[in-house]
Amino acid sequence: MTDASGDHSTAKWLAVLGGLASVVSILAWLGLSDAAELKDLLTSSSPSSSSTTPYTPPSTADTTDDPGMKERNTDDESGPESPTPTPDPTEEAFKAVSVSDCLAVHDTGRGGATSIDWSSDAPPDPVPCADVRAQVQVTATDTDCPTGYGKSYWSYWSDATSTTTKLCLTRIYHANYCLLGQQSGDSISLGLMTAVDCQRKPVPSPYNQIMSITGVYRAPAGANANNCLRVAGDQTPYWTALVDDGATLLCTTIYQGG
Repeated sequence: MTDASGDHSTAKWLAVLGGLASVVSILAWLGLSDAAELKDLLTSSSPSSSSTTPYTPPSTADTTDDPGMKERNTDDESGPESPTPTPDPTEEAFKAVSVSDCLAVHDTGRGGATSIDWSSDAPPDPVPCADVRAQVQVTATDTDCPTGYGKSYWSYWSDATSTTTKLCLTRIYHANYCLLGQQSGDSISLGLMTAVDCQRKPVPSPYNQIMSITGVYRAPAGANANNCLRVAGDQTPYWTALVDDGATLLCTTIYQGG
């Protein structure tokens, strides 16, 4: 009969053998040949508490899947906004003028008989058309201007906007005011867009006379200098022009002072 101590020893050995069998099975499952390799595996897989390697966040450049970043990139690629064009006060003054406005501007005559030198660099504020200061009336803007006696145009090129603004003008005449004339013999050509102080001397070349406006009349059929006579027996020499497309008779004479 086996005693109790023998049985106990046998059980302990069986338990040890069972444990060893389990270890061998684990090693085989992990692909290891002995316990030393298991120790090395456990040691290398355990995090080191003494590691000094800092945490590095993902690179911010790798954000192609971030909608917010895509939107920012799109904005960046659009480039800077275009600068606001520099205002051009002269162009603004031209564009502020409306058809039917009357302006206190005139040809000074310094441009000669073939070109116009306007008395202002930019259109002034309009004045009432019945006012004696009104020298021209605007008939159209930014178009081909009509031609004829007492008609012209005033244009301005803006470097800021690379555009031209154009005013079509018709001269307004007032009795007892003066304009320039170019006399050759008995013939006098009138500077129909000019205006001048009646007592101004000398006058700009090629003009050589100051002409006084004696009357502005509705032109009758066959209008001529005889329609300018102011009293019976009037012997004053008159030089005339039909303006407003022939609707108005302009009567002038050489200014004699007074």
